[in-house]
Amino acid sequence: MKLLFSLLLSTLFILNLSAYEVGDTIDSNTLKTVQLKCSKIYIIDFFASWCSSCEKELPELNEFNKKLDTKKYELIGIDIDKDVDNATAFQEELAINFRVINDTNQKIVSHFKPLGMPSIYIVKDNTVIHVIVGAKDSVDELLTAYLKGIK
Repeated sequence: MKLLFSLLLSTLFILNLSAYEVGDTIDSNTLKTVQLKCSKIYIIDFFASWCSSCEKELPELNEFNKKLDTKKYELIGIDIDKDVDNATAFQEELAINFRVINDTNQKIVSHFKPLGMPSIYIVKDNTVIHVIVGAKDSVDELLTAYLKGIK
């Protein structure tokens, strides 16, 4: 039993090794797929229709996006639903006002490998500079404060 547990734990650790963490550079294929450029700071939010925390947080991100200086920053949603109809219905229901990429084939999320939903990655100069895992109260205020501190 201990051997099985050790193997399982080792496998999970190995599978997570390629996940993006603070300080990691985003690979060129993902940069191209998500259309990231060095000229902006990106706030990338992973979410799904089945995630009740995401449903709660997305309206705050809509409000945050309305105040965002789009010359410096871009908020991008990555919807990881496998069914594009569910994804688009969810996005329309919440009237999402920022660019969303439907990652139905799980290609983008497989590179980032977030530890939970929702997860937000802040990317500057193609490098992950901050990660927020799980829903946060007043995420819009949290992001605003964090962005002000970036040089």
